Amino acid sequence: MVSAATLLEWRRTTGMEFTQEQFAALLAPSTPDAVVASLLTLLATSSHSDAETSALTQAYVASGKRVTWPDATQVVDKHSTGCVGDDVSIVLAPLLAATGLRVAKITGSALRHCGGTLDKLRCIPGLRLDLTVAEFIGCVEAVGFCIAGQSPQLVPADRRTYALRERTGTVEVSALIAASIMSKKLATGAATIALEVKYGPGAVVATEADANELVRLMRMIGESAGRRMLISTCDASQPLAPAAGPLLELREAVAVLRGNGSPVLREHMTGLAEQILSAVAAPDSAKPARTRIDDALNSGGAYGVFCRYVEHLGGDVEWLDKSLETTRAPAVLTYHSPVTAVYMGIDARPVGDAAQALAALDSTYGVRIVVEPGQPVSAGQAVFEVHAPDAVSGQAHVGVLGHHCHFHD
Repeated sequence: MVSAATLLEWRRTTGMEFTQEQFAALLAPSTPDAVVASLLTLLATSSHSDAETSALTQAYVASGKRVTWPDATQVVDKHSTGCVGDDVSIVLAPLLAATGLRVAKITGSALRHCGGTLDKLRCIPGLRLDLTVAEFIGCVEAVGFCIAGQSPQLVPADRRTYALRERTGTVEVSALIAASIMSKKLATGAATIALEVKYGPGAVVATEADANELVRLMRMIGESAGRRMLISTCDASQPLAPAAGPLLELREAVAVLRGNGSPVLREHMTGLAEQILSAVAAPDSAKPARTRIDDALNSGGAYGVFCRYVEHLGGDVEWLDKSLETTRAPAVLTYHSPVTAVYMGIDARPVGDAAQALAALDSTYGVRIVVEPGQPVSAGQAVFEVHAPDAVSGQAHVGVLGHHCHFHD
């Protein structure tokens, strides 16, 4: 059998692309991390065809088990390429479940300056996110949705390379992004895959052109596998939600599920939900999609579904109801507007960098923005907060982020 090192050298010297079987050998559990890291670097620095991207995707899927459903037509999987303040999945999955659809989602942790869905959910005490296939299916059937992480049974090869992409500086490579995302989507067995590609300084994807190429790749992979693809793009120059940091973002998502929260996040999220519901008719779909969405949020139905999910996977629902709002960082430092003007927003990338640095210390730390873009502010009015371990480190972040706030007279 040809060794992994020999395969890599063969590719470097001949330019011949890998097949699914060769990728499987390179990503085998026995292959050292250093060799897998070399594979990622090689893929990042060489050209590759759609066929090779598809082969990598299928190798990821084949490394674990596939989920199957008696009727996949009512099963949806949603994914975002990530940006600062992206809380959509935590809201969208229980919301769609509350309207009659089923949502099956495998997701990952933070990459670079973008917060990960798993990191936010892990703030809930007791919540289990590493599930077997049977547990994943059982959660969807019992609750209406499930969000879980990659596991030894579900796309384990992607789980392994997901962490190595951060270490090898290959996070932004379109083929690797497409293979990672689409392998998780294909593994869940959902008939409809809804994808949102964020681009700009606050996202993993840098430019609109990069976003369009990623859309093309993922659509190609999904449609060739017979899936309905719903894909949109979104500028992420500013944080999507007014919070960055695991616990602060979870709090914002729960607020929207309860019918409150950021109007900007709610409008963005309901637009995605409406697109999905218009494409996939739920069993009880007599009402217009937007009416069903608003009813599920305003009645508490979506939040009730989320609580059932937390309880089903061993999470502490009482903490969610009583302690999420009161859990605080030791120090909360505030930036006040230096002028009377209209607040135009804050650059997303510095907010994400600060939040990730703080969250590395504790999940309660991060940045919370207290005014919406376009809102008039008075001199001295609070604009954002830094939740930090102490006043000194918090004030340092306040000083840096203050330079990235924009005002218009």
